[in-house]
Amino acid sequence: MFEYCLWLAAVPEPIPEAEAGIYWNLKDLPTATLDAALRQAHYAYVGSWQDTHLAEIPQSGRCSAVRVFDWLFYRGTIDRYQVPILDARLRAELIGLYRPRPDDLPAESVNTDEFAMFLTAHLGWCLLPEEAPSPTTATSPAPQGQSDRRAGWLS
Repeated sequence: MFEYCLWLAAVPEPIPEAEAGIYWNLKDLPTATLDAALRQAHYAYVGSWQDTHLAEIPQSGRCSAVRVFDWLFYRGTIDRYQVPILDARLRAELIGLYRPRPDDLPAESVNTDEFAMFLTAHLGWCLLPEEAPSPTTATSPAPQGQSDRRAGWLS
């Protein structure tokens, strides 16, 4: 059984459509702009899930992190390839998707308030889902009340 982790990478600058296409198609091609953006990104750990959370029926047995990943993937690939810009609408959508639901399977996740705080601090930035922070990022102090290494912001 595989375990997946979700981190959000808040990128300060827009990513060109061609490089967004490479990202969303899971190609490991080096791209100067995307690689530099991910090194400069601020990261927040969101949660994890296992294969059992990836049900055949949409939303069945899901968890907060899967819903956030799915929505960002949808927003980044429908109509055209893009890196979604975090505006008030996307923030509200992501927080709504992140809230636990009664039929969610157990999964690790950060507190909804911590998730919302990260989003609020990065309004106007672009968001990408990542399995882990870029290896060249350095840990910065976590916001007040966050002591878990996964819940802190990285820059």
